[in-house]
Amino acid sequence: MASTLQQLTPVQQDALKEVFNIGSGQAATTLAEVLGLKVMVSVPMIGIKPVDQVLDALAKPGIPVLSLVNIFAGDVSGATVWLMPGDRAKGFAELCWQHMPQARKSAEFNFGQIHREISEIMNSAYLNALEDMLNLMTVPSTPLMLSGVMKNILGKILAERTEAGLVAYVQNKFSFGEKEHGFSGFFMMMPEAESLRKMLEILKVAE
Repeated sequence: MASTLQQLTPVQQDALKEVFNIGSGQAATTLAEVLGLKVMVSVPMIGIKPVDQVLDALAKPGIPVLSLVNIFAGDVSGATVWLMPGDRAKGFAELCWQHMPQARKSAEFNFGQIHREISEIMNSAYLNALEDMLNLMTVPSTPLMLSGVMKNILGKILAERTEAGLVAYVQNKFSFGEKEHGFSGFFMMMPEAESLRKMLEILKVAE
């Protein structure tokens, strides 16, 4: 089984991608309901790679990022990460704040709170997709916010969540209203080793 955790077959990748694709659609639908805007999401860019390759692929030198990490437990466990380039994070939060009913009641714009709420929406949508497709239960934590240079932040996260030997990541680009705003970021899922094994077995693609 160790070899399975080091490399996924094309069939296994396709099975996991189906879960992420459904999660992407659920995230867009939920965001649209919360914001009261038309929300479109692009076809996810999905990769499943060993940890060292993920850093090489995603961690561009000198790029500042905002990241929110959610630990989840239950029938399966691991972590999810919402990661956005720092130069886009404020504008994205301001756009969301303008349309979130609860946020507008606040006297001042709260950057951190808006991103935590968006992260929780994204996280819930993806975990709900996993639960519905695999008949599993998960319980997420309160998101932890981190910011800094992308390579340092992503490296720290991966160093703490590497039990499975692989990182499955999804990049979605969201468009709000009728105009393309160009906000984009990574949503990453990092299941623990036993949880990845259980997912593959339920999907009937374990070797």
